[in-house]
Amino acid sequence: MLAFVPVLGIGCAHLVGVSSWDFRPPGDLFSGEAWSDGELPGRSEVVAGQLVIHADFPIAGQHRLVRELEEMRADVSQQLGLPISDEPVHLYLFENPDRYAEFVSARFPAFPSRRAFFVETDTTLSVFAAWQDRVAEDLRHETTHGYVHAVVPAVPLWLDEGIAEYFELPRAQRGRHQHHLAHLAGRIIEGTWRPDMERLESLEAAAAMSQDHYAEAWCWVHWLLNTTPERRALLQDYLADVRRDPATAPLSTRLRRVGPGDLAGELRGHVERLTAD
Repeated sequence: MLAFVPVLGIGCAHLVGVSSWDFRPPGDLFSGEAWSDGELPGRSEVVAGQLVIHADFPIAGQHRLVRELEEMRADVSQQLGLPISDEPVHLYLFENPDRYAEFVSARFPAFPSRRAFFVETDTTLSVFAAWQDRVAEDLRHETTHGYVHAVVPAVPLWLDEGIAEYFELPRAQRGRHQHHLAHLAGRIIEGTWRPDMERLESLEAAAAMSQDHYAEAWCWVHWLLNTTPERRALLQDYLADVRRDPATAPLSTRLRRVGPGDLAGELRGHVERLTAD
């Protein structure tokens, strides 16, 4: 579940998911000249709020997954304190995983095998995904990237992924990611985990993000959103500041000013409390 971010120049995007190299598609990435007829899914199209869903199979506007993804828009906005954008987020859904794999191989030849990914260029926000057993999880994750990047294009990598990991879960789970929770609880038992937001902030490419990093990024977001109103407001204010000024000081800086002295201990305690519930 990896994101691309834009670089300067028309028709150019920068891959941060696996390594830091550029790919340069012909023309504008999503213009008519970029793709041959029938290459992108186009049998059906559904507009659901901010989402424009293109599928190579019939999909109903009232499909429960479509409704869930549309409803996520308000949830992401409310929890993160972000305005709702009207910038379209295009979802391209391939019914046949083999056709999806062929498309990715042809258009993004250096990109490793992934079930779904998010692309942000200078002009377009798009998600590409294969329709398979875990498509709901994948689309919740990648659509979250779209909703966030529509209003905060320069959100830091670690926080971008932590937020997407939080919202990839069904709403009823309230961001409780059992896989990450079990992983971190195991690291606590081993005595090998020391949370460090500054370490996460130093990451510049998702290729450098391990399971530990994704789990910790999710945990910081869960802690900020679900413990006290003050911490939730701190995250919301930070995102608002990054939206206005991408050069805003890192979140860890303001957290140290207002947070508990032992942030690492606080986060470990949060995992232990969640595990005990």
